Amino acid sequence: MKLLIFEWAAGTYTYNDIVSSFDRKGISYRTVSYQFDDKNEDEFFEWRFLQVLEEDDYDAVFSVNYFPLVAKCCHKKGIRYISWSYDNPLDVLDIEKTLGLPVNHVFVFDRIQAEGYRSKGFTNVHHMPLGVNCSRLDSIKLTGKEREMYSSDISFVGKMYDSMYGQYVSLMDDYCKGYVEAIVSSQSKIYGYWFAEEMLTDDIINRINHHFKELEPSTEFVLPKEALSYAIAAQITRNDRLILLNLLAKRMKVNVYSWEKCEQLRNVNYMGSCDYYTQMPKVFKASAVNLNITLKILQSGIPLRVMDILGSGGFLLSNFQPEIAEHFVDGQDVVMYGSIEEAYEKAQYYVSNDELRKKIALSGHEKVNELFSYDKQLGCIFRISGLAGS
Repeated sequence: MKLLIFEWAAGTYTYNDIVSSFDRKGISYRTVSYQFDDKNEDEFFEWRFLQVLEEDDYDAVFSVNYFPLVAKCCHKKGIRYISWSYDNPLDVLDIEKTLGLPVNHVFVFDRIQAEGYRSKGFTNVHHMPLGVNCSRLDSIKLTGKEREMYSSDISFVGKMYDSMYGQYVSLMDDYCKGYVEAIVSSQSKIYGYWFAEEMLTDDIINRINHHFKELEPSTEFVLPKEALSYAIAAQITRNDRLILLNLLAKRMKVNVYSWEKCEQLRNVNYMGSCDYYTQMPKVFKASAVNLNITLKILQSGIPLRVMDILGSGGFLLSNFQPEIAEHFVDGQDVVMYGSIEEAYEKAQYYVSNDELRKKIALSGHEKVNELFSYDKQLGCIFRISGLAGS
């Protein structure tokens, strides 16, 4: 099999582990890198990428995450385009204009997201959980100094999501503002089911945009349902992360790793950002409890953070996610919570129970390696894409 890989020039988290699997499988590949200003329109990229496609006889083009321009070029040349995304939702404007191209084989890690696209007729969108490279993660060892540096009761790696929610709501009329705030209040209490977007009816979205036009008749801005839904999810996620981390920091040592420093976090140890490949596994290995607080709009899937925590042999405390519950046993492989209060209580309990915590972490590590190795996941992707045996 011979693949042309398109790589986002700014880098992607899973690229190195994917090409390592290709190497193990004896798959031949060439990688080209580029970064668009516009993922839908770039004349130079199209001209050059079409040239590259003609330079060899490729069985398919592969990319981490989905790129419309790559899809359009593959469509022109009649070559398969396989993408496997760790983003949710897919961060592509007007994605449905190209998603249904017959050359596309699009893999997303959230089953509900995949089912949503398939219900719209995009039968070339498939569900595929993300992968883990336990061999690489197991090879990473901590020195005594590093264990002391990264050690903590609780660690969280991620951002606080400073969304547009506040700006949007501030411009709404009283009815729409109250309606949206009620959605936020209700959705905040529910884990494992995202109903907010269903509540954003066409009538509500039209009323919001009509009011924006009344406030500024010359505006050309139109707020899409998807943008408001994402802003709501980001706001709820931000609130969850701030509340839980602040609660835990009152009683325990909490390390937060993020490229942004949030002034609303009190008493936590702000550790700055950490490198995905070299530092983050050490954080997971050295921390008693590793938190996963999922972006609310992610409805069922297992985030990459979860795969990496378990793959590193770390203990995972996560909000409830249907696909985590489907593959891992709560209290045996991982520990899940259904409310901020439950998360707080369970974090305290497991920080104080070393042997039980280590037993659960070991079981989770063995399970994730068994179920979600990159070799296994990519083999499934190639079979579904019609490349098995190529």
